[in-house]
Amino acid sequence: MNEHNSTHTSSEDEIDIIALIKTIWKKRKWILQNTFIFTLIGLLISILTPAEYTASSLFVPNSSSEGGSSSGLNGLASLAGINLNSGGGNEISPIIYPKILESAQFKQQILDIKLPNAQDSISFREYLLKKPKSVILLVKKYTIGLPGTVIKWFKEEIKELPITNSILRISQEEADLFKYLEKIIYISFNKKEYYIELTVTLDKPMLSAIIAVEAEKLLQKEVIRIKVKQSNELLKYVEERFEVQKKTMYLAQNSLADFKDRNFAISSASFENNQTRLEQEYQNANAVFQEVSTQLEQVKLQVSKDTPVFSIIKPVVVPTEKSAPKKSMILIIWTFLGLISTTGYVLMKQPFKALLKELRE
Repeated sequence: MNEHNSTHTSSEDEIDIIALIKTIWKKRKWILQNTFIFTLIGLLISILTPAEYTASSLFVPNSSSEGGSSSGLNGLASLAGINLNSGGGNEISPIIYPKILESAQFKQQILDIKLPNAQDSISFREYLLKKPKSVILLVKKYTIGLPGTVIKWFKEEIKELPITNSILRISQEEADLFKYLEKIIYISFNKKEYYIELTVTLDKPMLSAIIAVEAEKLLQKEVIRIKVKQSNELLKYVEERFEVQKKTMYLAQNSLADFKDRNFAISSASFENNQTRLEQEYQNANAVFQEVSTQLEQVKLQVSKDTPVFSIIKPVVVPTEKSAPKKSMILIIWTFLGLISTTGYVLMKQPFKALLKELRE
């Protein structure tokens, strides 16, 4: 009996499959027509989507610092309230580089990049603001992005508090530009090969190369600034001490020379005592000045050691091929989507009607 049931179930399955195939075959013209419409939509999207070009560079951060700062410099730094051991001799992890890209100050520097122009140079910010939006972006804004746009219109305005000079204020226009920068500039770190890749994707090959080169320079400059911050603070402190000790030494030297000039023909015990005292003051001031001069040279060397050196593995070149859109892939996806959706509609139409009929009854 079990064999009979299994045979009956198998025959029912076969009948169901055959029925599905017959249903699809009957509606084959309708399926092909609608699939062709989907293919045309994909073709239209691939044509209207603006071309994109990606420029990239690979570089490796190296540091010339071998053993951190000396104990003498650590003691000098402690006098200035600076702890060189906390960051002066340590490496900045390349994982932090994308975080630098996320900062508002760095994005503002990107927007301020000057672009060469036939008549006059303009900033990248001005170029983006003057650039007309593509048809695809406009369609997205007023279809998929319409709810978000409507919500912005009805958002209650927040009363602004007084802004201090220490807080960076960003306009809505800049905020929109920042979001756009997050889409076109990307920094990745390869942990295995230990290199950093910076990529810029824009609608013009030369423009993407220019922004990639300038962004690479700005990133490296910011990394250097962070890395040598404490060493530069110590250098500033020692330079101030150097100027003070130089003035003190010159003052003692001039006092001794004036005393000798005024008492050239005098020879007495008090004269010799005063001369000895002035000479001792000059020698002490000169010794301190020489010590500070040595410290100044050591700190300059420390700054040089702490400054990272970037080895360029692959420099930026102007891209010659489009990175997007992949027209063939868009056509395949839309054709496959049309085939699946129309076939599914044909197969589910009758069962869905039957289900509605049962629910009504």
